[in-house]
Amino acid sequence: MRLLITAGPTREHIDPVRFISNRSTGKMGFALAERAAARGHTVTLSAGPVSLATPATVRRLDVVSAVEMLGAVRAELPAADALIMCAAVADWRPRSSHPVKLKKREMSATLELEPNPDILLTVKPAK
Repeated sequence: MRLLITAGPTREHIDPVRFISNRSTGKMGFALAERAAARGHTVTLSAGPVSLATPATVRRLDVVSAVEMLGAVRAELPAADALIMCAAVADWRPRSSHPVKLKKREMSATLELEPNPDILLTVKPAK
């Protein structure tokens, strides 16, 4: 089988050095990818920012944000026989991301957020 697996967190940037995220390690998705590859499956792993080594024979696509992960899933899903969603995708992202580091005095104590796309809902087939 050709498997597409997502793993790890996503990061939603406020500016180039600040972001909101979660503590996902990606270990579950990487373990599934490793076992599936060991059993002879062709595995593509879409991984958020993690410090895990890519399992042997697994094709890894590094992404950062939820929107990037959605793009990777959309691009790879047509060639996959199955999708396994293990990533801890951020539910929210800043309404705007600043291209340069903000100075503390330039920052607001309020962060405006907007919802990220639900990847699984977005790619599931219509009934």
